[in-house]
Amino acid sequence: MSLSNWLKENFEFQDYLDLDDIQFGGTVVERHRFVIPDEFKYHNIITCIREPFERWESFYLYQSLQMGADLSFEEFTRQRLNWLPRQTHYTKQATYILRVDQLDSEVNKLPFARYPIPEIPRLNVSQNQLEYDRVKDRIKWTDELLALVTDHFREDCDMFRNLT
Repeated sequence: MSLSNWLKENFEFQDYLDLDDIQFGGTVVERHRFVIPDEFKYHNIITCIREPFERWESFYLYQSLQMGADLSFEEFTRQRLNWLPRQTHYTKQATYILRVDQLDSEVNKLPFARYPIPEIPRLNVSQNQLEYDRVKDRIKWTDELLALVTDHFREDCDMFRNLT
């Protein structure tokens, strides 16, 4: 969300809503698309990735706080590990892969980003810090859960490690 808004506000990207509304030759922002429409296959694609364990925690927090999931972290991990696609799935066609944890410097990879780089405001911040902290405190990593997540997201772990 932060990168998408930053691209729209500073570099005239537009949201992807309907292919009929797109001005071809322009720049388009769409979050969470895993299949690139044929019309955009030859465009540069910017993708952000997260460290896999932080990403899994974030998914748990999102599902708990926004979607009403009422499971312990262990139950959630055991039951919903397949709910989150591997990042390698949607980085295959990416021209630029940026790490979320280093986004302020990673945007320097983009050919249109020029110094001084406009600040990237973080937008995905919890609206209710007390509830966020309560749910975050439920995250307890055991050796078994670490092994499950590592095994499931092995390609993502390797990709992330290779980008450092």
